[in-house]
Amino acid sequence: MKKNLIFLVFILIFAIFTLANGREFFNVAFANQGFTIFPAKLSIEVGKGSQYNGEINLTNAGDSDIVVLPDVQDILPTSGSSGFNYLPKAPGITTLVDWVQISKKPFALGINETKKIPFTIKIPADASAGSRFAVIFFATGAAGGQLSVSARTGTVVLLTIPGDFKQTGEITNFRGPGFVRDRNPIAFKFDFNNTGTVYFEPKGTIEVTSIFGKKMANIEVAGNVVLPTGMRTIEAVWPKPLWLLGIYKAHLAINVTGKGDIATKNLTFYALPLYPSLGALGIVIVLIMIAFYVKKNFKFTIAKKKSKSTSGQKDKSL
Repeated sequence: MKKNLIFLVFILIFAIFTLANGREFFNVAFANQGFTIFPAKLSIEVGKGSQYNGEINLTNAGDSDIVVLPDVQDILPTSGSSGFNYLPKAPGITTLVDWVQISKKPFALGINETKKIPFTIKIPADASAGSRFAVIFFATGAAGGQLSVSARTGTVVLLTIPGDFKQTGEITNFRGPGFVRDRNPIAFKFDFNNTGTVYFEPKGTIEVTSIFGKKMANIEVAGNVVLPTGMRTIEAVWPKPLWLLGIYKAHLAINVTGKGDIATKNLTFYALPLYPSLGALGIVIVLIMIAFYVKKNFKFTIAKKKSKSTSGQKDKSL
């Protein structure tokens, strides 16, 4: 028994010593590598035969020096969804990758260092109207080591060439809460289908009114890009609703064309504040119980006071 106890103490001391001295090793082995990028999305319109000059700000947000390798890849929207696929460069086919000019030479980036990476997009004079999509990638790796293509981030480039193109969409499946019982944020969602040939950013509002027509909230809908043939579920949140009681209507109004045409949808939801209602119900129950207890255990009588005139008449008769 004594030998087992000594052995366990020895193992514990050895483990503590190993972890204390191996802390630096583990910090190196699991060093946090990553960076922040701005802008994450670039929506631009460039005419035929023109060029766009821009720059990307890249910051090393990790805890070690890194080496960065720029790259550019075309992307193709996935039909019926909000996703997209990366396209390898096909020989003999001119794409947005061929129009983006950026240095692809690896460069070092120190801890918390920010670097401005310039780039140029040159549009051929014979380019067709419509949208092109690509990502300017930045892959990272430890300084002095190999680059890890799995650790990368990038700026999505949404390019539109003006001309004869179709910019349309449709909204479907507008939905929200059926019943509200607290003051948590309320989320409304709808699906937007891009039926045009260029990317679309639907914008609009969701107006919430009471059954009596009183305006309760006006929620902005913006900032979501839907690629051609794609479908995206868009969410708008009412962050701090009041205590609601009764029947309410949510009215969705979204632009569905490049000309500003508006499509609308409506839904109805119900609200009953659970906790205030339970509190009020509890107070009513307590008052009823108090009234019942008092009625059962106490008897109250009303004593009638004799009038002076009556007593005077009795004295005279005597």
